[in-house]
Amino acid sequence: MRCERCGKNIHKYNTCNYCKRKICVNCVKSSRRVSKTIRLVICKDDWSKLPSRKAFKSATKE
Repeated sequence: MRCERCGKNIHKYNTCNYCKRKICVNCVKSSRRVSKTIRLVICKDDWSKLPSRKAFKSATKE
């Protein structure tokens, strides 16, 4: 499988919650657990977009 951001071959991937791309560990800018079962991941491209970053930082338990 290939990373949809950088094109590198990967075995394990994370899915960005904002652009829905499958990304490698190097392309993950930040991740956090909102609750025990929900994990938010944001890629480096979405981190530079202010609305996505704001949504990531203000996400709470729903």
